[in-house]
Amino acid sequence: MRITRRLITIVVLSISFLLSLFVLWTPIPEITDTDFSAIKAAGYIKEISLEPHSVFDPVAHEEVRLYLKGMLEEFVGTENVTEYNYTGLEVGSDYDIKNLLATIPGNSDTAILLVAHYDSRGHIGRMGELGGSFGAADDGYGLATLLEIARLYGGRTDLENTIYILMTDGEETGLYGAEMAAGETDLMDNVGFVINIEARGIEGPAYMFETSKNNSKVIDFYKNADFPISYSIATAVYTVMPNSTDFTEFLAIDKQGINFAVLDSLYYYHTPRDNYTSINQSSIQHYGAQITPLVDEFVTSSVYSDVHYFEGTEDQVFFNLFSNVFIAYTDTFATILHFLTLVLFILLFVFLVLKKDVKPLKVLKQLGIIFGVIILLAIFGIFVSKLFAFLGHTSWSLTYVRMDGSELPAYIIIGLVVIGLVWAYKKLVVNRMKEENEFMLAGIFLLILFALATGFILSGASFLFFIPALFGVISLTTRHFVKNRVVEIAIYSLTFLINILILVPLVYSLFLALTVGGLMAFLIVIWFYLLILTPTFYFSIE
Repeated sequence: MRITRRLITIVVLSISFLLSLFVLWTPIPEITDTDFSAIKAAGYIKEISLEPHSVFDPVAHEEVRLYLKGMLEEFVGTENVTEYNYTGLEVGSDYDIKNLLATIPGNSDTAILLVAHYDSRGHIGRMGELGGSFGAADDGYGLATLLEIARLYGGRTDLENTIYILMTDGEETGLYGAEMAAGETDLMDNVGFVINIEARGIEGPAYMFETSKNNSKVIDFYKNADFPISYSIATAVYTVMPNSTDFTEFLAIDKQGINFAVLDSLYYYHTPRDNYTSINQSSIQHYGAQITPLVDEFVTSSVYSDVHYFEGTEDQVFFNLFSNVFIAYTDTFATILHFLTLVLFILLFVFLVLKKDVKPLKVLKQLGIIFGVIILLAIFGIFVSKLFAFLGHTSWSLTYVRMDGSELPAYIIIGLVVIGLVWAYKKLVVNRMKEENEFMLAGIFLLILFALATGFILSGASFLFFIPALFGVISLTTRHFVKNRVVEIAIYSLTFLINILILVPLVYSLFLALTVGGLMAFLIVIWFYLLILTPTFYFSIE
């Protein structure tokens, strides 16, 4: 029987891991006249990225601007394309700024504003950047998406609300175009929602990585996207980081909206490798799969004619559970869930103490061990990531180590650490201490504390701790109260499935965002989940 249980558990773990690899699935590129087409978008990018076209490359820069203007005029009509020209003196720069705006009018003046910038990176920037980018992904992906929206909706006369398509200048050198556009009061007074499109890599899923504050209605709206991919921990963390895009300028005037970017292959970013030969059409299709339904929802429903519709009063917690399965709930509901889980934990703890299956002092001992492992993982993660930077002859930071070829070695190290932690649990907690209950209670308690704390401080990160805490309570309760073997295995299997579906793609996404410099954070996040998954594994094979 034990062999059968072990086999079932291994199969469940394997299937859960394999399924987790499809959470971040991106759609197949399409060629179509009636829907968003990555094939057509690639054609625009080919023209946009013929040469580096930063503000320091005036001839190529102007050629790109004229190409974009011509395409917009073809799609929406010359009369609906406006040039906004600002002198360097007005802007506070050494060069003029020229924005392009295409308007697709609806019955209401209230508009959805779609934004991308048309200047490429033209000078050496942050660590490891070479400058001289051809701008195929950054921001050819954004421009091509906007042109496809213009092609699909230009000339339509049945729209309830208006579409603004804004192509900004000078983003790479100071967000100048967006700053000037944000100051156009007559224009901005009509904007009800903003979608900014960026790229910090060349491939992989197009993440919705930033929202406006009090995003409850924003996230409800985002649910209309096909294959939405976003984690509220990313949007929460981004709010306290110094990074900025054109979206920053619209947030500064209290506009509601969302920001998109691909993250994979950072070493292409702001380098000559960001060229047409490197583009990924599946990634481009994913931009369209998410953004086109949002535009369609906005322009076909009169509910969004209220320019203040998206102003909310609280944030939402959200994450992907599977491909096209997007979970979201409000901060208020999250707080209720956290406290309910805490109550269940306390009841379980008291029951086990009264039953003499748990000794409180041993729970404290295990809590100390768990904290000790966190410290060791932090030291190890920083040391190894600095070693990567040293061997790669590049600069190091917790959020940015620009290094080609670091992925596979990092994944191997993470895998070895996971195996080592599981082995240590078996040898020490199970065999020597025989304190599985105490270990799991200590882990659940720590996770609940973090869920409660982040719920009040950085709410978007709370699911990271709440989900394993909840399933920890369920798993430990199952061990002591459920006697039916089939039900027991089913509950343990669900614990594996849900937590692995969240953990694997989330850690991968964090790796893309933070690079190998964030190894410390990845290992600690994995440890939080192992606090629940490791005991559950041994419960399931008892």
